[in-house]
Amino acid sequence: MYNILIVDDEAEQCEALKIILERRKENIVADICTTLEKAKILCVGKKYDVFLLDMKLDEKDGDEGGLQLGNYIRSIIPYKYTPIIYITSVPEKIQAALSDTGCFRYILKPYTEEKINKCLDDVLHSPLVAPETFSIQNFWGGEIRVPECSIIYICPGMNRRLQIYTKDGCYETISYTMEQVENILRYGFFRCHRKYIVNLKCISEYDRSNRLLYIGNEIIPVGRKYKEAFENIWRVL
Repeated sequence: MYNILIVDDEAEQCEALKIILERRKENIVADICTTLEKAKILCVGKKYDVFLLDMKLDEKDGDEGGLQLGNYIRSIIPYKYTPIIYITSVPEKIQAALSDTGCFRYILKPYTEEKINKCLDDVLHSPLVAPETFSIQNFWGGEIRVPECSIIYICPGMNRRLQIYTKDGCYETISYTMEQVENILRYGFFRCHRKYIVNLKCISEYDRSNRLLYIGNEIIPVGRKYKEAFENIWRVL
């Protein structure tokens, strides 16, 4: 899972960027805000993997609001090398962004979804952005780190083992219970049944009448006690 902060003084632009980001295949949680001051609060209240900033924010900050925020982000030690992507309609400001804040990329307005995705492809696959991993212990005591975005679903196996089905195969562990996994994998995952936790972005179809989820070739039931909560989430996906 990746946490990305979008800052633009135009709420419509923020919403449009959020939609583009969250429809990608990675598990992305995009937070949005429209002011410099609120962005500063968010920066220290949550760990972000990428910042997507408009060069110009509030009118009172002139054309330098985005640069001010970039410098503020760099002053926070854990964000010293966190990728900053600037969006601007003023090419003349790009050099300042590069030299002052060491921004990773920039995107000129007007932009397209294709340009945003190309930029994110470069950023999310760079060494500066480490994907969230789910750490499990195998039966020989070794540690395996499974990228969260690769997990499809999780269910109990034989002999109290937990089976983690991923895009690269199935792992088995006795490190966790289903309840523990449910608390660890909060963003983008949902416990739809007492025996199943699923990656919401992997669901291709939901049969409401029979309470069945279709994930690739797999058919996974939705338990009665989980039905209402799941359908509330499914409506907004």
